[in-house]
Amino acid sequence: MRPRSTSALLTALALAMTVAPAGVGTAAAPVPAKTEPPAGPRFVATPLRDVLLIGGTVGSLPDGRRVIWSASSGTPAFLNAVDPTSGKTIQSTALPGASGAYAVEQAPDGSVFVGTYGSSHLFRLAPGASTAEDLGNPIAGEAYVWSLVVAPDGSVYGGTSPGGKVFQWSPETHTFRDYGTVAAGQTYVKSIAYANGKVYAGALASWVVTELDPATGSAQPLPAPPGMTDPTGRVVNDLRSYGNYLYAREQTFPGPLRVFDLTTRSWTDTIEGAAGLDVSPPGPDGRVWFFRQFELGSSELIGYDPVTHVQVRTGLKTWGRITNTRGIGWAPVAADGYPGDSIVGLFWRGLMFRYNPQTGQSTTVQTDISGQPTNIIALSAGPPGTVYAGGFLQGGLATVSTADGATDFRRFSQIESLLPTSHGLYIGAYPDGRVYRFDQDQPWYSPEYSDGPRQPIANPAKVLDLHDHVQSRVRGLTEAAGKIVVGTTPSGDTLGGSLSIIDASTGTVDAIIDNLITDEAIVSLTTGRDGIVFGSTSTAGGLSTTPPTQDRATVFAYDVRQGRLLWQANPSPAARTIPAVTTDARGSLWALVDGDVLQLDPETGRTLRTLDTTTGHSSSGQLTLGAKGKVIYALVDGSRVVTVDTGSGRWSPLLEQPAERMVYNSGELFFAHGADLIAWKL
Repeated sequence: MRPRSTSALLTALALAMTVAPAGVGTAAAPVPAKTEPPAGPRFVATPLRDVLLIGGTVGSLPDGRRVIWSASSGTPAFLNAVDPTSGKTIQSTALPGASGAYAVEQAPDGSVFVGTYGSSHLFRLAPGASTAEDLGNPIAGEAYVWSLVVAPDGSVYGGTSPGGKVFQWSPETHTFRDYGTVAAGQTYVKSIAYANGKVYAGALASWVVTELDPATGSAQPLPAPPGMTDPTGRVVNDLRSYGNYLYAREQTFPGPLRVFDLTTRSWTDTIEGAAGLDVSPPGPDGRVWFFRQFELGSSELIGYDPVTHVQVRTGLKTWGRITNTRGIGWAPVAADGYPGDSIVGLFWRGLMFRYNPQTGQSTTVQTDISGQPTNIIALSAGPPGTVYAGGFLQGGLATVSTADGATDFRRFSQIESLLPTSHGLYIGAYPDGRVYRFDQDQPWYSPEYSDGPRQPIANPAKVLDLHDHVQSRVRGLTEAAGKIVVGTTPSGDTLGGSLSIIDASTGTVDAIIDNLITDEAIVSLTTGRDGIVFGSTSTAGGLSTTPPTQDRATVFAYDVRQGRLLWQANPSPAARTIPAVTTDARGSLWALVDGDVLQLDPETGRTLRTLDTTTGHSSSGQLTLGAKGKVIYALVDGSRVVTVDTGSGRWSPLLEQPAERMVYNSGELFFAHGADLIAWKL
């Protein structure tokens, strides 16, 4: 059955634009005659679907039953209440307009609050209610609610970006208060905690924990942990406070968990390799519980005494790159070997864990939380009749038959780019600018994303990791002169992308050139002749709030064989991002600039021809080659496609189709629109 959202989409789309006058440079040019318009749109598949749980907490229902509250990402997101014994979903409530949530907390009166992304709203599920109340955007202009905490009086505090602000929601007045940016120069409040009348806000991208007095609005930073001379890039990802202790975990994946004594106002301990994302409330003996990485590829639940600093290992392990336990706490488990209350929680893919400190008994149970459609952000043409799709956030790789939509789905990271080669399918993953090579003739097993203990051979195999080079997204992948060339964008509040060279046959990294184009990220790559690679850039940094130092985006040429930059050019004084470059069968170089298609000289980058294909400016878009490389299809403004005859340079409007990605395969154009794959026959 076709999804309802897709059906609505198809009825709303225009069929094909009538041919209109076209421009070559500044002069009008004849428009190529068209024998028949494209046929479409045709729904192909919703190829990516998975469970992703980020925000959560252990709480209760109005009848007193303990449950694990967790938000599942999707369109829309859902707030789920899971039984800690059976793993069954007792209640599932939609969060309209939200894509997911990093923050879920329960108030003393039983209300459950959710801070979302997508809509950047605060939701409230009242005790006994079946629908969630949308309380709105806490602060106008803020795009994310990253964290929440509820004070004993029911006041809700949250952290946002891109303003790095803290807000309060009052249960008495049902109004918001904006405390403003709490740490100068920090644009994210990534984590938040409450203790003894004070709010504690953790920053991204530099280590700052700010103590805020919510009564007066005054704020001051806590001292830096001992030995931390440079806080740059040290995100305070998680904060929790219990009793007299504040727990602050650094970095996104396993990193140090630092313990702050609120009485002595000093950092008293550091536990290395804390996997995150949460620390449980203390049990009767004062110990808190969280996961720690002792060996690469797995994490283990431990108990920690903040007074004696003694750690107790449990043997309860989870496998993979990421351990997400936001929502770990205490609840009764109706099973043998679980007297009293046990530690319970959910991992990010819907697996529930339980551990009883009295008996040492532990189990994992797969819950019935359903997977949600995943937006497609990477799309590549495979062999005739096949396309590859990579997913946002929930991630995943799908191989799709274009004839009938049959899909082979594999659980994986968020995928930014895909490149089929004779040596395997290369996959660009987020974060850390990682590249993997997938041998499709061998079984799939990912030690980072597959369930279960490690196996001896990883497939896909990781061939590049740019974490230490402060890179985040693999936006460009191309093959030239027997090498895989990788273009990346930076992470954090840094500027400047990297160009990496990998031997296509062995997977060996030959070179990593950081900041190839000064303070500009590499967002597109294409291959020319004689081992030359062309690329385009963006002046933006890793975070949207990072001030750029360059005022215009660049197109460049790099000689892979000689290992040197040949030239760089700025085709537009206004463009801050040039989203796409490609070469045609004749070796000509084309770029999408401000929504227009430009032909550039491959020897110098000089603009030879400007096709005025849009009425405004656009920083997004894509170029893809048609049959035999003699036609270019340009996705402009994320909504319409024009076709360019590369020989004559004439262009004409082709069709209207909202989309984020576009590829050509065997006489059809395929589009990623949200989670759906759509086709038009040419």
